[in-house]
Amino acid sequence: MATMPTPMAPTQAPATLFTPCSVDSLGSSGTTATAPQTFLKFSEMTPSPAPSISPSVLPPSFANLAQGATYRPVYHHWFYKKMVEGKVLWQPFSMSDSLALEQAFTSAMISPDTRVATDGGRYDVEVLRRRRSAVYWAEDQSEVRRCSWFVKGSMDIRYVPYEENVATMLEEEYRIASTSNEWNRHVPLPDGEVIIIHSPNAIAHHTRSVSPDVWGTNSPQMQQKPRVVKRGMDEFDISEGEPEKVDHLLFLVHGIGKFCDLKFRPVTEVVDDFRNVSLQLLQSHFKEAVEGGRAGRVEVLPVSWHQALHNENIDKRLDNITLQSIPRLRHFTNDTLLDILFYTSPVFCETIVQAVGSELNRLHNLFLSRNPTFSGGVSLGGHSLGSLILFDMLCHQVPVSTPSPAPTPTTPTPAPDGLEVSGDEEMKTLGCLKTRKARLSRSVSYVTIGTAGTGQPYISYPQLVFRPKAFFALGSPIGMFVTVRGIESLGEDFSLPTCPMFFNIFHPFDPVAYRVESLVNSDFAKYSPLLIPHHKGRKRMHLELKDTLEHVGAALKQRLMESVKNTWNTVYQLAMFHKTD
Repeated sequence: MATMPTPMAPTQAPATLFTPCSVDSLGSSGTTATAPQTFLKFSEMTPSPAPSISPSVLPPSFANLAQGATYRPVYHHWFYKKMVEGKVLWQPFSMSDSLALEQAFTSAMISPDTRVATDGGRYDVEVLRRRRSAVYWAEDQSEVRRCSWFVKGSMDIRYVPYEENVATMLEEEYRIASTSNEWNRHVPLPDGEVIIIHSPNAIAHHTRSVSPDVWGTNSPQMQQKPRVVKRGMDEFDISEGEPEKVDHLLFLVHGIGKFCDLKFRPVTEVVDDFRNVSLQLLQSHFKEAVEGGRAGRVEVLPVSWHQALHNENIDKRLDNITLQSIPRLRHFTNDTLLDILFYTSPVFCETIVQAVGSELNRLHNLFLSRNPTFSGGVSLGGHSLGSLILFDMLCHQVPVSTPSPAPTPTTPTPAPDGLEVSGDEEMKTLGCLKTRKARLSRSVSYVTIGTAGTGQPYISYPQLVFRPKAFFALGSPIGMFVTVRGIESLGEDFSLPTCPMFFNIFHPFDPVAYRVESLVNSDFAKYSPLLIPHHKGRKRMHLELKDTLEHVGAALKQRLMESVKNTWNTVYQLAMFHKTD
């Protein structure tokens, strides 16, 4: 019977892997012989010499693997600084924009003039200079960072990225701690604050505060609650980015004042809401078409004219005549409500329309230069006074007519008075034109009286270099201004010369909005405006409340009528019963 060879005694384990059970030897029969357990204090242990390891290979320790702290380089994402309601916020670029910036940054062909188009082409980023600039409108340049480490205080909502040099220093300390498994590393910052890397998932930023010591003097000390430090982009919600294909271009003209809502945001920020809603509708209603490349996005660009009107000379003249009482209300009036009077002024009306027209043409040409493959349509939208400006401008556009073929020469028959005699068909046509002229004379032509109605003897309206597909008037006072100009009716034949579609969109509670369709046909005033369906398949809150109250009122009325009817029947039956007696 063959016997199993006696195994060699195992090599003594290092002190860091000490176990209280000592193993003496293994029996030849396969059973293990254990000695009595001996417990030693950690200080009494004699560490065994470490095995020889090649200096070029450093395997991670078992404890390091157990904690999952194997070092991996951090992912860098690009952020830009933005002012929102007076607060500084760091917004992440979309995933596609950040990848484009990272690719340009790591490229061997990068130069100080390297620019990357972001945000659908509305901004350019100078990669090495770390600057972000608007393309289509005037805006202060913003700072750009290549971010990987972030910090958040106990009272903060968002993480704030560290400066790039601080993030590089933290990443190097994290790499050393991860590969050597030596944590609790203190990283001093130039301002005297300290970041302590306790573990891969516990990193704290200790700030210094000034407080009085026992002698009454101020001395810096560490704060009680350190700030949380985060490595990487795990908890950030990053959008994928806008589709590259653009199907339609929409220009939006603002109304009175330089602010467009109750948050005092300029038109450049308000149009972001239009753009975001359109992108949401693409994902919710046309997702398959977008993914298949059959549908693109709608690009929305703002058109501003307030700065062209309120120059230093005008504002100074207004300040000289403005009373000092109730300054805030008077400043609000000068900055907003006076825009209406400026538009009816004999001098400033042309300044406004020329500013809007030149800005529309500039933006259109610039957009085509940056999007040479664009073949979609262009539409115009205006809010409040901006819709009136566009309406007047579109009414005075001259359509480019196609050249007609040369007429065939004919020999006219001279009349006794030297005039040419027309045929029967031409006489009928002339009669129709006379009838049409008589009908139009009863409803004053808007184009004829439009310039005089604005208080101008003559206004030179700029001509657009494109033909808009549609015109959207949002909360528009067009109907009121047309009526004030003395125009009783636009006529059923009214149309914008170069724009085939006109939509008057308003909220029923908007005090500035007026109807327009009754100026085309007075009978339309009897009909209620058409309700635009909500994109989520429901009605707006005020409409839902109105319908609910109407249903409740109808139900109460029905129950009251039934109760009165039943009571009346009971009284009648009692009266008839006593009458028979």
